[in-house]
Amino acid sequence: MSKPRPGFIAVDAGLVGQTIVEAIFSRVQELALPDPPETVGDALDDLDLAFVSAKEGAVEMQMRRKGYLAREVELELFEPAQQPARWLTPVLEKHFAESADRAVALTAACAELARSEPVAKPHPDDPAANTWRVPGPGGHVRHFVARRTIEELLQGRDHPFDGDPADLKTPWIYGFFLRACQEVLPHDPPAAPSD
Repeated sequence: MSKPRPGFIAVDAGLVGQTIVEAIFSRVQELALPDPPETVGDALDDLDLAFVSAKEGAVEMQMRRKGYLAREVELELFEPAQQPARWLTPVLEKHFAESADRAVALTAACAELARSEPVAKPHPDDPAANTWRVPGPGGHVRHFVARRTIEELLQGRDHPFDGDPADLKTPWIYGFFLRACQEVLPHDPPAAPSD
């Protein structure tokens, strides 16, 4: 701990971080997945997408949902998180220009972001650590919430996980970025009238 300045209380940054991680993790466990917009829901439920192992699809799907919900909780708990990550708009526009299917484009954009994010604790200066670029509690908190989620999901399994459990952070990050992108997405176009 550093020397306290007058008018401020010295706090243990590790303890504060742990408290924030547990608060987010606990709140995520309480929430049901809201009904996301169609494009986001399709990307969240993409059954052809596997980050760690095709054999572990159910666990990966749970991790996606927990990452999505973690961003929901950030919006609820932290005022700075309520500012959208506007830098995501050109990322999405690039992918929308490459595919006529908006869900496919959104999946590609978020998968790219998730795969580039370090599996280890991300350094704030790492250009691949995009979780630091989304307003809110920061990349370290998000890393530890993802790790806590992995620990919880794999606890008590009767068979070993097919792959490196640390890699389950990637589908968590994918879900997190789907929710962050939802904040900057233009509304889905209305359905074409049927004849």
